[in-house]
Amino acid sequence: MKKIITSLAIAFLIVSIVSCSKKSTPGPTNPVTGYTQITDGGTANLSEARSDFASAGFSNVVLFAGGSADEGKTFSKTVDIFNITTATTGTGQLSEARYMLAAAGGGGKVVIAGGFNGSYSKTVDIYDVYKGGWSTAQLSEGRASLAAAAIGSTMIFAGGTTAAGVSKTVDIYDASTNKWTTASLSVARTGLAAAAAGSKILFAGGIDNSGQAVNTVDIYDIQTKTWSVASLSTEREKFAGASAGDKVIFAGGDTNTSGRVSSADIYDASTNKWTTSQLSEGRESLAGAGLPNIILFAGGFHGSANSSVVDAYNILTGVWTSLSLSNGRSSLTGVALGNTIFFAGGDGASGPSKTVDFFILTQ
Repeated sequence: MKKIITSLAIAFLIVSIVSCSKKSTPGPTNPVTGYTQITDGGTANLSEARSDFASAGFSNVVLFAGGSADEGKTFSKTVDIFNITTATTGTGQLSEARYMLAAAGGGGKVVIAGGFNGSYSKTVDIYDVYKGGWSTAQLSEGRASLAAAAIGSTMIFAGGTTAAGVSKTVDIYDASTNKWTTASLSVARTGLAAAAAGSKILFAGGIDNSGQAVNTVDIYDIQTKTWSVASLSTEREKFAGASAGDKVIFAGGDTNTSGRVSSADIYDASTNKWTTSQLSEGRESLAGAGLPNIILFAGGFHGSANSSVVDAYNILTGVWTSLSLSNGRSSLTGVALGNTIFFAGGDGASGPSKTVDFFILTQ
């Protein structure tokens, strides 16, 4: 393990004060007790430059896994592991190199599933946060460009592209029992986005079998174990989803007729109602992550260059503010843990990036 640069170490030490007390599986945070201020915390570096990779965290550990440094010509099995309690980084390896994979964290585990490495992978790598060890499992169907989200110990991996086309398959993992079950989306699609709030896990948008973007949202309620269907205000692909408190936002992306959009769909899990808003600029291939009470959407491609814009939404006030990444990039990944939101890697002006930008939230 090696020490992170000083500014990141300080940020992680701040995070550890928040995260060390959360040893059991946490439920959704009450937005009243969440954060209201956000500052730029600086940068760090991944061990290798890459894009189209996955990230997730649990307790005091954030993982950045897989990806490609050359747009899918070669594939990475590298896992960068950030421990926010010890303020150190380390690396591990997936059992199989791949990119366009998905990850989620819950119930003491970080689960990294699917992807593509010349074939569509069924492989699932499971990292035990408390024991520090790895195990493997398999999805019911090999696929890439799937989406994942979690509540408590329930992690869901949905949709994606298979060797036979676009998939509607849903794999559900319960970390508390180590059991897998399956379900189906209402519409087969790939390149969808996922986020969770309250008792709901949402899978939105994506591209269907005809190659068209869709506005479908499949919503799974972990309490009733039932599915329902809603619609975004517009069809979307290459967009991002993120949540904080009871709010989920799906923002940006490409549409079938309007090109890149700045629109954002906001779902309130407490009322089951949808509203709309706007990012500061339209862009695709951006990343999102949130902590109560702030959701960030960072980077992306706006048509002529990669964007460094970070749009921050306060769920209590409904007000947007703007920050910046250290450099513009697209196809990056976002993850939130403790009081820190990380945006890592992606494609920059000179190719794949190692950069990790992090933002510190305070009350």
